[in-house]
Amino acid sequence: MMTDREISKKAFEYYRQSWGQGIALHFYMLFVLFLISTSVRVFGLLIRYNTPPFNIMNAYVPKMTRMFVLGAVGIIAVMMIFIPSAYMLRRYYIGMITGAKLSTTRQYFGSNLPGTNRISITCAVTLGFLKICMLLPAMISSYIVYRCAFVSRLENLNTFILILFMLALGFTLVWAGFWIRYCISLSLTRYIVTLSPKMNIFDACDLSCRLMDSKHTRFIFFWIYNLRFLLPCLLIFPSPVLIPFVKISYTIFVRELMGQYWQDKYPLMIERWRRRSAAHL
Repeated sequence: MMTDREISKKAFEYYRQSWGQGIALHFYMLFVLFLISTSVRVFGLLIRYNTPPFNIMNAYVPKMTRMFVLGAVGIIAVMMIFIPSAYMLRRYYIGMITGAKLSTTRQYFGSNLPGTNRISITCAVTLGFLKICMLLPAMISSYIVYRCAFVSRLENLNTFILILFMLALGFTLVWAGFWIRYCISLSLTRYIVTLSPKMNIFDACDLSCRLMDSKHTRFIFFWIYNLRFLLPCLLIFPSPVLIPFVKISYTIFVRELMGQYWQDKYPLMIERWRRRSAAHL
């Protein structure tokens, strides 16, 4: 397996050949984020100034219900806009290191957009559900820590509460570490689904956990090594140049982790789609 320095060197070779595509993809993602943030801001202003029909909602719908509905609408918007865009960008970066033409992949996505959106949303929802379920014990124990530390008054403190506080605090910290390890184990799932769209999502999760077995430290050190490229992005201006490079590096790193399981099914799918399209002309 290549070292981090070798991965960066290889990524620089790919990036030098397709730096224009990387910068264009970065600005595309910035546009998607700008679109989502602008929509949220517009809805906030409409509600704030009682613009119809939001004035009826403000007058007759309880505040908690309004917040729940708006939160649900925001989550749906993110699912329908951001998640499919992230899936397509991941596919484009894979194409950069495999030599696929971005224009051909874009045409395929344009003709098969409903299926692509369904795959990306199913993957994101499944991973989010698994991570939330795994985090629930830590959330419960952290609530116990909050109750013992900030709600219980000094006169109500006793030995039982102190012991419960220490146990809950220790469990929260241990389970948080376990949850981070679990998230790292699932980190290859999105790439597995991107390479093999017809693969069952739970089979992809299981394969990701098996491939990441005993490689969690390697995963962490990879991102520590790439901090020198990500930290300058806080200045905003270098981000269009550096973030595509880091994404190409991560794609190469994932290919190294997957090894023989890196089996890209998209070229055959695109070729079959081109033949069907040519036959209908």
